[in-house]
Amino acid sequence: MRCIDTHSHLWSEEYLKKLEDLGSEGVEIARMMEASDSKEDLEYRFNLMDKSGVDRQIISATPQVPEYGTAQEALECAIMINDRYKELQEEYPERFICYGAVPLPHIKEAIQEGKRCLEELGFAGVALTTYLHQDIYLGDDVLMEFFEAMDKLGATIYVHPTGFGACSQSVNKFGLEWVVGAPLEDGLAVLQLLKAGIPNKFPNIKFHVAHLGGFLPFLIQRIEDNYEDWDAFEESPMQTVKKSFHFDTANFHGPALRCSIDSFGVDKFFMGSDYPYFKDEKYHRAVTYIREAGLEPEEVDAVLYGNAIEFFNIK
Repeated sequence: MRCIDTHSHLWSEEYLKKLEDLGSEGVEIARMMEASDSKEDLEYRFNLMDKSGVDRQIISATPQVPEYGTAQEALECAIMINDRYKELQEEYPERFICYGAVPLPHIKEAIQEGKRCLEELGFAGVALTTYLHQDIYLGDDVLMEFFEAMDKLGATIYVHPTGFGACSQSVNKFGLEWVVGAPLEDGLAVLQLLKAGIPNKFPNIKFHVAHLGGFLPFLIQRIEDNYEDWDAFEESPMQTVKKSFHFDTANFHGPALRCSIDSFGVDKFFMGSDYPYFKDEKYHRAVTYIREAGLEPEEVDAVLYGNAIEFFNIK
């Protein structure tokens, strides 16, 4: 295997239409991304993967998650995209690995569908966004029952930004939701999980966080100092992150990648492209920037494919 892309997206038109009917806003951009399950879009995707030396993609429906409507409607929406992912995984077993969608904040239904994703559909894990539009964050008590169930299943949970600008007027007033809001959400989500003690309460969960974890590698010593000197956390953030979290490399800046590896260790990172938000030459760059970041050859191989093979148990 030459490369495994652990951060990519795919939506069927039927799924987007159902989300829209249930009240989701912003699905139109997903329709414009040539990232559907149509024959044409799949051929375009596979051709780009081949040109860039990418064997497989791990796909998720984030940030278009099935959180809208009643509990039953949200569940039906999750089942729709997960069943389609299963079909794609069976049709293209050498191309796709899947993260399932779960209908949070509907806890019972999310547990039900998460269990199906892991035990029946054979998915790599489940994908969550950093924030739900019912004003729920990943560290909120209302989600504890869900995390408890995922812990019993030994689940991998993929964390991806929602695109809500971290609920900050400093971000949203100036249209910076995706410019800097997304990586802010990544880092804040990790800190919220740490403040809630979720990685230590549920040690069987493994977290995969997008975009190098946002600001986390750059600020981890400051965060650790606030634990040591000011009791900001119950456990060492540095040690907990190294124990429970992995990150993808969808950042594309060599110095940032080196800082991240220096902070947490090379074994914590997988290649990620953020396809289809970055395509064509920018997709190719998602691979080449890792090779050109000044890492040792064995570190390059680990980030491009070795770590993912071990973490996701890819045969």
